[in-house]
Amino acid sequence: MKWLTKNAVLFSVKTCIAAFLALYIALELNLDKPAWSMVSVYVISQLYSASTLSKATYRFLGTVLGGLFIFLVYPFTVTDPILFSLSVSLWVAFCLYLSLHDRTPKGYVFMLAGYSAAIMGFADVDTPLSITYTVISRVEEITVAILCSTLIHMLVFPVKMRNLLENSVSNWYGSAKKLCNELLTVEAKEPSPEREHILVQMANYPVNVEALITHCVFEGDSARRLIRLVSAQYQHLSYLIPTLTAIEKRLSLLAEQGIAFPDFVSETFSQFLLWLNSPEQSGNAQAIQAEIRVSQERIKTLYNRGEMSAEEGLLLIGLLERLQNFIQIAESYFGVSERVSQVGNDKKAGKLKLFRRHKDEGMILLSAFSAFVATMVGCIFWIGTGWRDGASAPMMAAVICSFFASLDSPIASIHVFLKGVLIAIVISFIYAAVFIPMAETFEALVICLAPGLLALGLVIARPSTNFIGLIIATQIPGFIGMSHDFKPDLLVIVNASISTLVGIVIALLTTALIRNKRPSWTAKRALRKGIKELLQFTNEIKINASSLLSRQQYVASMLDKVNIILPRNKIDPIPNVALGGNLITEIWLGVNCYDFYARHQDILRSHTFEADGLMYEINTYLKSRLKNIYVGPPQTLLNELNRSLIELEKLCCADIQLFAPLFHLFNIRMALYPTQRWPAGDVGVSAA
Repeated sequence: MKWLTKNAVLFSVKTCIAAFLALYIALELNLDKPAWSMVSVYVISQLYSASTLSKATYRFLGTVLGGLFIFLVYPFTVTDPILFSLSVSLWVAFCLYLSLHDRTPKGYVFMLAGYSAAIMGFADVDTPLSITYTVISRVEEITVAILCSTLIHMLVFPVKMRNLLENSVSNWYGSAKKLCNELLTVEAKEPSPEREHILVQMANYPVNVEALITHCVFEGDSARRLIRLVSAQYQHLSYLIPTLTAIEKRLSLLAEQGIAFPDFVSETFSQFLLWLNSPEQSGNAQAIQAEIRVSQERIKTLYNRGEMSAEEGLLLIGLLERLQNFIQIAESYFGVSERVSQVGNDKKAGKLKLFRRHKDEGMILLSAFSAFVATMVGCIFWIGTGWRDGASAPMMAAVICSFFASLDSPIASIHVFLKGVLIAIVISFIYAAVFIPMAETFEALVICLAPGLLALGLVIARPSTNFIGLIIATQIPGFIGMSHDFKPDLLVIVNASISTLVGIVIALLTTALIRNKRPSWTAKRALRKGIKELLQFTNEIKINASSLLSRQQYVASMLDKVNIILPRNKIDPIPNVALGGNLITEIWLGVNCYDFYARHQDILRSHTFEADGLMYEINTYLKSRLKNIYVGPPQTLLNELNRSLIELEKLCCADIQLFAPLFHLFNIRMALYPTQRWPAGDVGVSAA
């Protein structure tokens, strides 16, 4: 990727101007630590104007909330250092706990409220009378940075985010289209790495789109109209992963069993591919859907005449059904896109209906506990040594444990953070010892610092180096101090550097001992939670307490977990997990149990078909999977499924209306036993 792109240069220049403007105002207002204004500008500034404004808003709210906590707790605990440290450490952990329950950028408010309290409270704990001034000054410094950063980025060549949001949704569908086209045109017995990569990409799109939507709200009414429409697209595009994997599974089974497509099915496939690759895809979608329904009816007719086996007919109808699902998803996507430019200004932006999010309470509590321990250990080190500048240790421990709490394994990121801090220390010493002493005026200081800050802006603008560039840019002003007389104190820099490194080491060791987990650990926990939800759903089905709404909520909740599991399985696979270990099979299992047992209960009862035994066996197996995710479906469940299939297929030969429940029953068996052929005792051909 090129360094000197238009957007990168623009971002670097605007951020540099905003940083110096914030520093100048902070100096003129005689604020306590003008360097914090510069630091905050680089923390707040983003490539896009909307994300800059949103982060500025969340940062202001978090800082005020942290300051209010210090105001409340400081008078009662300042005389007891251990009690004060305990209070702040608990506050950091509590705020992080709240933050991790919100997987959108809004969670930044609570996270910042936590470690801002540590920064404000520990800074002047040895001068109790100045705490009010410190907190107010901190809020003022942040406010100055917010105003300068947002005004510059919003007014000077603003970079809109709406195109990024549109492109993200477009790429989401484009990835699905590419995979679907490959599945239908390229023969592959085993899933290719490219296919797995596309699925992982698609699993990451929901999180990215939600984050963009959260930021895009700050672009005004036109963006809000787009958000409302993208929200509708989002709901439908989330179903792409299970739809595509179902298509792949049926194609694989048809190929393994050597089932040839009838001519009319091949013609339907050809029409589908023409529609899929047509530049005007939405034009003839209804005609393709009608042709698919005709092909399904012809398959049912062939089966009813005894000219096609039940297994062959059910696989082909299932494949056509999933192609139909893909068309419906695509139509929803294109239908919304076409209305983007037609929505009037008088319509209010609708709220995004987000899926029910997965929250790993165990991981959240562990992260909060780690933040508490690291902050408290830093405080004990600070108090025990009696080192005034040691306050940076618990501050940095709180910041790091909060920053990386959403990662499975934060160790690598903390190492990068440490590397960035070391680079910042070296650069700070060079500036403090050589360049800044020659700057006797603010203009001279600007000339001295501008080349370095512009270079760091380019580093931050590049996605691959954004993280380390941001660390360096935010640490240098703090180390140098940026005092009112422009005379940095090398001894202060040495003390701040050592204390900061101690805080990083404390956070690193605490994380390694308590919090560091492999991606597979997180994936297993999400998998178990999904199996538990499947068991709850099948229990509701069995007692007739389920509904279409509960079916929809179940699918939405499971899809959220699939998006968590798939990327982690790619990085850290879990071998030998039953049913694939990614919850996609479990989604279809629950859906087909509902469609079979709940939707067709009346017609099954009218033919005296008993399915309670089957539901009991399924629930028994799911209970065993809660204890051991590696255990496969038992023989007793297969026997019950085979018995039910044979019995229902006999009834279907006499009454074709039972074909729909037979289809869903077959799908249940295919989900649990994909390698099993039709059970012995097949009467599909001879009965006719």
